Amino acid sequence: MLTIAPCMAYRMIRDFSRLKPGDTIIQNAANSPCGQSVIQLCKAWGLQTINIVANHCGYDAVKKNLMSLGATAVYTIDEAENISTFNTSLTRPVLAFNCLGGRFEDIMLKLLERGGTIVYYGCAYDFPMVKSCLRPDVSFNVFHLADWNARATPIEIDIMMNNIVNLMVTGEFKAPIYQPVELKHFVHALRHTVHCEAFSTVNYVFDFTMP
Repeated sequence: MLTIAPCMAYRMIRDFSRLKPGDTIIQNAANSPCGQSVIQLCKAWGLQTINIVANHCGYDAVKKNLMSLGATAVYTIDEAENISTFNTSLTRPVLAFNCLGGRFEDIMLKLLERGGTIVYYGCAYDFPMVKSCLRPDVSFNVFHLADWNARATPIEIDIMMNNIVNLMVTGEFKAPIYQPVELKHFVHALRHTVHCEAFSTVNYVFDFTMP
């Protein structure tokens, strides 16, 4: 888990916008491993986060967990849709991370600051030509961690990993909540993940240990 979700979050925060302390990032799929990593890295670096999650699968528990990780605000998709104003305590987001698309993406584009940046990753790989025409001021980007790893130098990778590990040592970063599952129980893991649209409170990690 160290080499995937934390690294995805790290690169998306670092590589697509020149952020300063106090700036706001908005994301959907906020309870995914990557989403939880985004929240913790932003907290450590003095950035604010608006986090959109589903209003089912134990929303209250999900919100409580994300707030404990350092989220600035957690909203259901319906709550986020009704946001109309921002103030000095929570500025309009300048960077958005889109993993889901659809209505989740539309809401983030509506809230994104003029001249902001949106990054597509995970399930949201289709580049939105129509939406890029509707928001020509916004920079649309696609991120694949495998592509970054293929281009990065060993020094760049070491710097990133050392920064993440140092945050773990100081208690500012912890792994997302997960549950190991034997491969023979894959149906159980997939059924629960799909049912909750990747917003479950527990992430499943397959255990390939030989008996």
